[in-house]
Amino acid sequence: MKIESAAGEFEFQIESLKVTGTDVVVVGKMGVWEAEISMDRDDVLKLLRLTAGNPSFWRFSLKLLPYAVFGRKRGQRSEMNE
Repeated sequence: MKIESAAGEFEFQIESLKVTGTDVVVVGKMGVWEAEISMDRDDVLKLLRLTAGNPSFWRFSLKLLPYAVFGRKRGQRSEMNE
């Protein structure tokens, strides 16, 4: 995953996901630093609404089905990323 901001461009590697209290927490690394993305209830609901109402998201999701069913080697780039 790539994070782009005014401070620069950072790679974020997702390692796990957990629920802590009322937050969903994505745990990973941003470069050499351990990092967490915390989403409260409102953030998760907004994300779900944004994806549910976005036809291009669902088209993209359908393209992922072969990878979900058959898998692919870690680190292998797909034509969707190019």
